[in-house]
Order: sequence, then C-alpha cells, then structure tokens
Amino acid sequence: MRISLTLDYELFFGKRTGTPQACMIDASNRLLEILDEFAAPAVFFVDASYLVRLREYRAQSIQLAREYEAIVEHIRGLEACGHQIQLHIHPHWFDSFHDGQRWNMVTDRYRLAQWTDDKIAQLISRCTTELNGHLRNKVFAFRAGGWCIQPFPAIADALQANGIRVDSSVFYGGRGTSGAHQFDFRTAPPLASWRFGSDPCQADAAGAFTELPISALRVSPIFYWRFALSRLFGSRQCHARFGDGVPIENERRALLQLLTRPSYMAVSVDGYKATLLRSAFRQARHRGRSHFVAMGHPKSLTPHSLQHLRTWLCDVYESGAQLEGYSIPVQVPRVPEVVTG
Repeated sequence: MRISLTLDYELFFGKRTGTPQACMIDASNRLLEILDEFAAPAVFFVDASYLVRLREYRAQSIQLAREYEAIVEHIRGLEACGHQIQLHIHPHWFDSFHDGQRWNMVTDRYRLAQWTDDKIAQLISRCTTELNGHLRNKVFAFRAGGWCIQPFPAIADALQANGIRVDSSVFYGGRGTSGAHQFDFRTAPPLASWRFGSDPCQADAAGAFTELPISALRVSPIFYWRFALSRLFGSRQCHARFGDGVPIENERRALLQLLTRPSYMAVSVDGYKATLLRSAFRQARHRGRSHFVAMGHPKSLTPHSLQHLRTWLCDVYESGAQLEGYSIPVQVPRVPEVVTG
C-alpha cells in the first residue's frame, strides 16, 4: 500500500484570515515535529494563488513583503527536508483585496468553474509559474480549492499545459452543496486510483490524467454530534486550532444534513476528525487498497489531532509501511489504430 499524508497549506477564508505565521508556518512546524520522529515525508498542496497575490501587494506593504519572503523560505525548507510541494489554487484570491490592514475575502467566485475559460488558463498558469519558481522539482499534482474540481473540461487544458498530470481532489461519496462549495463525487468509482479524461469521476484508461483520491469514510450523524459536543465542552487547550483565523461559515442546511443523515467525509488529520484516522487506515488495509491518502490543513490542526496522528503513524511504521510522496504516473503510449480492408 502506498500511503500519503497531504496538507492544504493556506489561510482561512472567513471574516478573519489569520496570519501566515500562525496558520501556515508555525502550524506546519508543529506537524513536522511529529513527522520527524518517523522520518516521514508529507505532501504540501501550497495555495499558490495566495502567493501570487502577496507578490502583487508586496511593493505596497513592508508587512506583506515580509510575509511573502517568509512563506517562500518555508516552502523551500519543506522541500529541502524531503517533503513534496504540489499545486493548490483558491481562485477567489484574485477577487479579494488587502486594504492596508487586513485581507478582505470576496468568495463570489470561489470555484474555478465560475471563471471564464481564458481566465482559468491564465490563473492556473500564473499560479504554477509562481510556485515552480521557488522549487527544485516542478509540481505535477493538483488539488482544487474546496475540492471544487467540477466541471473539469475548462480546467483540463490549463493543467495539461502546465505539466499537471495528477489530481487529488476527489473523495468517494463526497458532496458539497453550500454557496461556496459545489462538488458531487457520488459517481466516482470505489477505487484507490484511476485514469480519467474530461471527468475526474469517470474512469477512462485512455485519459490524460490520474486521479489519486483522498481516502473516504462513511460516517453516521452521531460522529458530528460528538464533534459538536467536543467543540462546546472539550478542553479548549486540547481542541484549539493552531491557526488564528476563522473559516467560511457553513450553511445551516448543510450542517443539518450532517447531523441527521449518514455521509462521506475525507479522511482527515484536522481536529476531531483525526479520531477516525486509525479506523479508516485499518479498513483500507482490510479491503486491500493500493493507496491510502489522508489530508488536512496545518491551520486546522490541534494538540488533540497531533496525538492521533502520532498514534496512526506508529500503526503505519510498525506494520512495515511508510509515508511517501506522489509519483509521476507512467504515460502509456497509445497504440495507433490499424485500419484494415
């Protein structure tokens, strides 16, 4: 089994974004303390759209210039220590603005599909060029912001043009119906990986892309009730996020669905969700999965979740397995069709 721990390296997108020092750098360093115990690498999906915007604003603000340099130095250090850097894009950054005091988030166009085809191509190219400019190894994998990879055709050409051949946005059974998050993975194949062309949820052996989905787990409403109770009555010191911002508020309708119906969630190391990490891993091993991909966000890690991460890593390494980064898929040459008669 190939096992990967993936982190979306980004700020918050609510009324308070938080600082890159707390949400990205310091939070990641707390995670690295655990990974270093096992010499375990991780895959960091860096929000390159934020980097592009910092670069644009740095001439206007000494503080933003310092933040840009600090993040660049940090991701270079992550790569130098053996961790993998890949592409993550939240396109709403290009509508959002800094007023001299703070970032003002404008999330009307949160999904790439809400932009024109020409703009999508431009954004993906700018973000890929920005990120590659700081790395020794060029990115080849992508994760859509908020998992919003659909519809894919307009995104496909831009990703291919920038050397992106792997997507890791899908998780089996997942569905987002809020104002910002719109995705539907209920038709995705129950596989550990697959090739695809114009639709990441439709396996196509001749497709140009490989999907390495985030592992998924079916959970009952009881889990989310426990989740809510832990937020209300759990130890604040144990369950407090490392990040100093606030997320986009969930719509009440989406929360009600989680609290009343079974649903699928991406296997995560974030906060209380990390309590399911070991059981999800054991389930994947029992089913003979070829891949296991856990995800998370440095900004959303807590002391509680790091405890569960360490326990899971003990399981992984005691079983003789290990964490690893993504591999560039081998391109199988097409056999030309032979016309007879």
